[in-house]
Amino acid sequence: MSSAESKRLVIDASVATSTGERGQRGELCQTFLRIMIDRTSHRLVMTKEIGAEWDIHSHPFARRWRRSMNAKRRVDRPTVNRDPILTQKIVRANPPEKALAAMEKDMRLIEAARATDNRIVSLDDTARRFFARHQKALANSGRFCG
Repeated sequence: MSSAESKRLVIDASVATSTGERGQRGELCQTFLRIMIDRTSHRLVMTKEIGAEWDIHSHPFARRWRRSMNAKRRVDRPTVNRDPILTQKIVRANPPEKALAAMEKDMRLIEAARATDNRIVSLDDTARRFFARHQKALANSGRFCG
C-alpha cells in the first residue's frame, strides 16, 4: 500500500480489550490488528489519554501489537487540546446522564480523529449510538466528524 493510501487511525481501547476475548469478536480484533500492521501502511494515533486507557484495558496481544507498531515507527502522538465548543454542544444537546458520561469519555477519540484523518476504530456501540442520536445538534457546530 502506498503512503498516499496510509491513514492515521484512532483505535479505541475497546478493540485492544477485545483481542483477549474468546470467539469471533476476539479473533476479528486480532485479525484486524494483524492486517493493519502486516498489510497496510496505516498508522496508529495514540494520544496520552488514549494510551493511558490502552495501558489499563489492553490484552497482552494488543500490548505486543502496540510495541510492534512503535518499533516500526508507525505511531503518531499528536498533542490534542480539549474542544470546549464541542463539549458545550454535547451538554446543550441534553443527553441523559449515562449518555453524557459515555460521550464525554469518548471525546478524546473524536478530538484525536479530528486532529488527524477523521478515522476511529471502536467497538463501543453504546457511545456510537449516543453520538448518532445527538449528531444533528453536534453537527450544527460545523466541527463534528460523524
